[in-house]
Amino acid sequence: MDGTKPVAVQATNNTLGTIALVAGILGMLLFFCCPYMSIVLGLVAIVCGILGHQQQQKYALAGIILGVAATALGIIFAILGQLLFTEIFDLIQQEIYF
Repeated sequence: MDGTKPVAVQATNNTLGTIALVAGILGMLLFFCCPYMSIVLGLVAIVCGILGHQQQQKYALAGIILGVAATALGIIFAILGQLLFTEIFDLIQQEIYF
């Protein structure tokens, strides 16, 4: 024998980066119809992305970027939805009472 020792190769773990990427993509897909869900998924993507980025995981940075975009768009569409609902509700009340 030549005296070499076997080297253990550690498998890469990209779980947090993958979760961040998937949550960011889902958040981007849902911001128009479900803005509150988009905000939650965006925050999940940001948190998992930051934790994954600290561990130098593959998709973490993409998850962070998509998470920020999903959160911002979710907040914008939630505010616009509330304003639109308020205006429509006021118009309906005016039509009923006048």
